[in-house]
Formats: sequence, structure tokens, C-alpha cells
Amino acid sequence: MKRNWITGSFVLCSLFMANQALASDGVVHFTGEVIDSTCEVTTDTIGQTVALGKVNRSAFGSIVGSTAAPTEFSIKLEKCPATYTQAAARFDGTEASDGNGDLAIGTPITASTPGDYTGEGTETAATGVAIRIYNRADNSQVKLYKDSSYTTIDSGNAELKFIARYIATSADVTPGTANADSQFTIEYMK
Repeated sequence: MKRNWITGSFVLCSLFMANQALASDGVVHFTGEVIDSTCEVTTDTIGQTVALGKVNRSAFGSIVGSTAAPTEFSIKLEKCPATYTQAAARFDGTEASDGNGDLAIGTPITASTPGDYTGEGTETAATGVAIRIYNRADNSQVKLYKDSSYTTIDSGNAELKFIARYIATSADVTPGTANADSQFTIEYMK
């Protein structure tokens, strides 16, 4: 009886070992680079507020894709090492439900209630509208999580220029706060 138990245990262990041996059939390669120091974002543009103002919902005219309130802004870089010749920005945030790379309204980084930057929960976010960011040089869209056009770094400085606009994502735009936050990352090219 003892021999049957030992034989059964051996067979059972062999089955588990065989399954585990089959689980190892791939390799993951990690690549990267240690880089020089990066540029510094100037204090006046690192935490800026871009005021798109108050826009009447009739400005969108019930047309999906119509825009309003174009407002220029920029990100200025200084003290860039000579290693880098160009820079671009990548904006992050909550993407609007239209899936077109636009920034959703009502997505503050620090407030607990979407659409209300006071954190009190007293405001209602507008609906049917998002914020779209454009490269100022050629008016091309900068989608969330994608690099903007690259700008030349000259004498250790660069200014990345953009335009932000409200864009209708629905034929029915409803009034309310139209605020959003986006964090950005600077990308470099040698």
C-alpha cells in the first residue's frame, strides 16, 4: 500500500512539473538609455492656466466638430544641454469619449469632483464639448499621448507654441464648467 502511495505521488508530481516546464517559452528584452540632463521648463509656463473664456453654446451651431474660443499658449524651455537639438510636448489626460485624441471636460487633477475645480461638488460640467490642442505652426492637431511637432532648440532655449480650442463632440452641447487639466512631458531629439 505504501508503495502505491509513493508511486501515485511521484506520478502526480511529474504531471505538475511537466506543466510548469511548458510555461517557460519566451523572452522579454528591456532597452533604454541613460541620458544627459534635460531642459528646464520656465516657471511662467510650468503650471500655467489657459483661459478659454465663456463661450455661448450656440457658437457650436449643433455641428459635431465645430470649434470655438481659439487661445494661444506655449511651453518655454531654457538651460537645454547641447546634446539636444529639438523638443516636443506630449500631453496626457482623460480622453473625450469621441476617441479623437481630445481632452475631456471635467477632468481636474486635484479636485475630487469632475468638472468642479473647487472640490466642493457644486458645479456641473458642460457636456458635448472637449478641448482640442493644435500645433500653432501648422494648425495640426496634437492628440493626447502623441508628440507635438518638434521645435528647434536654439542657444539652449525653445518655445513650443500651441492653440487650444473647445470642440463640439455632440450636436447637443449643454452649458456648465468647461475645465480640464493636462499634464505634459517634454520629448527630445538629438
